[in-house]
This record gives sequence, C-alpha cells and structure tokens, in this order.
Amino acid sequence: MEDFDSFLERLASPSPAPGGGAASAAVGVIASNLISMVAGLTKGKKGYEEKQKIIDHALERSRILSSEFRNLMAEDEDAFNRLFAAWKMPRTTNQEKEERKNAMEEASRLAIRTPWRIARAAREVITLGESMASSGIASAVTDAGSALEFAFAAIKSAILNIEINIKSMQDKNFTDGEKLKIRLFMEDSLAAYEHGMDTVRRRMTS
Repeated sequence: MEDFDSFLERLASPSPAPGGGAASAAVGVIASNLISMVAGLTKGKKGYEEKQKIIDHALERSRILSSEFRNLMAEDEDAFNRLFAAWKMPRTTNQEKEERKNAMEEASRLAIRTPWRIARAAREVITLGESMASSGIASAVTDAGSALEFAFAAIKSAILNIEINIKSMQDKNFTDGEKLKIRLFMEDSLAAYEHGMDTVRRRMTS
C-alpha cells in the first residue's frame, strides 16, 4: 500500500490518475476509520452493555472496509490507466478501429465496476454510521455524523465516475440499466444518510 502522503502528492500533480475515483476511496478510508473510532470509544463503556453486539459488528466491519477502500484506491487508478491505454490505441484501419472499440468497451466496464465497489462499500459505511449515531457513545455522536458525511461524499464522487464512463459506451441496454441502478442506489443512499443525520442531530440536542 502506497504511503498516504505520496498518494496526496500524486493526486495534486497534473497527471490524470489518481483522480476522483481513487480520491473517493480515500474518503471512504476516513469514513470507515471514524466508525472504528466511535465503536472503539463505546466498546466496554458503562451504560452501553446492551449495545455491545452492535458495537463489535461495527468495529469488525469498519476495519474490513477501511482495508477494502485502500485496495480500491489502487484498483481505480489501474482501471483508469487501462481505459487510457485503450483510448490511445491506433485507429487507422477498420481492423484497428474495431479492436480499439472493443478494448474501449471492455476497459469502460472495468472503469465502472471499480467505482461501483467504492459506492457500495461507502453505502455500508452509511449503515454503520446510522448504527453508531443511535448506539454509539453520546460524546462521539458528531464523529458518527462526520462518518456519514464522508461516506455520502464518497458515494457521490464514485457515481460521477460511473456516469462519465457509461457516456462513451455503445451498449444502450447496458447503459440504460446502469442509469436505473444509479437512480435507485442514490435514492436509497440519500434516505439512509438523512435518517442517520436526523439521529445525529437529535442526540446532539438531547
């Protein structure tokens, strides 16, 4: 795994990769680590005995998701590089044009799969954030809220990458299906995010 400071330096460089997709996974790392923090602070605390199974689950899953997001940072960059390589393929003859078109289609599908994995992992962080907002230690409820904010930002960023990549694809049935998936996924994610933040704000004022 690349050093995080090195990743940030490369992110700030004029190179197109790493870009927004890898950055969304990096934000996912922060979101999942905040879940670990809230769960860790709550674990074993007096008054939260009945919540320990919930806390243990959040602690376990957030650590797994943090590792998954780190892997996805590299995978997203690799997916972009494959797409860029396909884009640079020669297209002088009809055969070259056909080979390039097929390579672009295959690379685009990979460039879509990776941000979907980022978005779905971030959606699970939102579920964990909802859980920590209601069951985590009261003094860290704003940290649960921050996890929700970061996770939802990661989702929106990842979805942008899916939307731009499906624009170049030729398979209309596939792209129409992806657009429907995006709409339903965003509706579900927004509802969960808002429910979690409502819980955060209610506990902040109680």
